[in-house]
Amino acid sequence: MDTTPQPENLRVVRLSEIPSLTSSYGKVATGLLRAKQSVASSLPGTRWETTDVISRRLVDEYNALLGSSGVVGQNSAPSVTVHITAFGLSTAMMAERRFPLPLLGMVHLQHKVWHMSDVPIDQPVRISTWAQSMRPHYAGTTVEIWVQVLDATTDKLLWQSMALYLSKSVVIPGAEKPERPVREPFQAPVMTAQWELPRDIGRRYGAISGDWNPIHLSKLTAKALGMPSAIAHGMYAAGKMLAGRETLAPYTWAIEFASPMRLPSKVAVNYRQEGDRLLTTAWNAKHEKLHFLAEIRQF
Repeated sequence: MDTTPQPENLRVVRLSEIPSLTSSYGKVATGLLRAKQSVASSLPGTRWETTDVISRRLVDEYNALLGSSGVVGQNSAPSVTVHITAFGLSTAMMAERRFPLPLLGMVHLQHKVWHMSDVPIDQPVRISTWAQSMRPHYAGTTVEIWVQVLDATTDKLLWQSMALYLSKSVVIPGAEKPERPVREPFQAPVMTAQWELPRDIGRRYGAISGDWNPIHLSKLTAKALGMPSAIAHGMYAAGKMLAGRETLAPYTWAIEFASPMRLPSKVAVNYRQEGDRLLTTAWNAKHEKLHFLAEIRQF
């Protein structure tokens, strides 16, 4: 994830509030009636902004679901609650007709957060999001979706994130498709913890985050979209990894997804400290299949 934000020279689209995920998913459903786009030439060149708060109610419900977030959660928002608040703005941007990659079927590959300062709860913050660096991928096309959260009064940068998404259905015309990288076979480390993910965890996280994507809700709704079973939200996995381990700002965390965590399931986990980094590996112990790699690092 060697990348830097590039918000300059983008036309600002200001919204009075963050659109609901339901309204954005509704746009996607309507768009299914149109002809599918199979090529993408350029990003729209816009940066969407609004002012909102990370609510105390969200923080409390999030902590109740995922357990303690360590030293944060009283006066400073847990990192994933900042993402949850801003996600509706990013999703609305990607659901627009001019956005070149279809939101439906987008695969979340990586996520990195720079938690630079404590993010206040129930106090206005300015949220900004944009897309950059659309590139060919061996399986389609990737794009970076950036979010920045700033103090509404001073414009101090408090928090920023980069989510790398893959669209398998779209190619960039004239771009050379890179070869698939060779990966070493996964060898599971010693298990130091185990997570038990209940069948309804997708619905419970959806109730908090507002993300009612059908692939997370039940086996029936997931099968309707071509999945063999419901899977846990990627950001639920990130929150589970962070729970009890978040530290005071400044710190970074990152997660790279390898395969989904099916529901219900048991997830084997290895935590290990390497210098200033707490590394996490999560996998399906029964099938020796990697779910994700992650790290938390103070700076």
